[in-house]
Order: sequence, then C-alpha cells, then structure tokens
Amino acid sequence: MGAAVVSGPVHVTARFRARAGQAGALIPLLRALAEHSRGESGCLGYDYLQNGDLFTSVEIWATPEAERAHNQTEFLDAQLVKILPLLDGKPEVIRWQRI
Repeated sequence: MGAAVVSGPVHVTARFRARAGQAGALIPLLRALAEHSRGESGCLGYDYLQNGDLFTSVEIWATPEAERAHNQTEFLDAQLVKILPLLDGKPEVIRWQRI
C-alpha cells in the first residue's frame, strides 16, 4: 500500500540542546523569533518548549510555501547568527503532516 498524499498545514519541529550554561542567553532570542514568526503570513503557530538545556520548536505553517518564505527572511537569518553558537550541536529538524 502506497503512502497517501496529504495536503494542509505543515508541522515542523526542531529539537536542540543549549551549550552548558547558555540556556538563559538562548531563551530571549527564541522568544523574539517566535513572536516575530507568529506575525508572518501563513503562520498558524510557533512555540518553543524547554526541559532544562533541551529545547523543541513547534511550528505550524498553512502551506509549504509559507514555511519556505519564513526560512528566507532576513530576521530568521539574523537570529540564527546569534542562536547557533549557543547550541550544543546541530538542530534536528523534522517536517510533519497530519494523517
């Protein structure tokens, strides 16, 4: 049986860990990114969850095109320049679709 093509919103998660002692510096950057992203066209939800030094983002975009547009914003680029050095490794990003 083949996989069905599913349309509708795109859910994106990114799981990452802050470098030791850097979670406090990371949180305001993540909050600013979430607040800005929630105002973008096609954003249906954008949140971060935290457990100690472990973080997960949960994004919901109306369409794949809306997510792509978000990924090309200057704001995201500028925030990532500040965020990535505070992380312990590369984020694990997964794109999901509701079934």
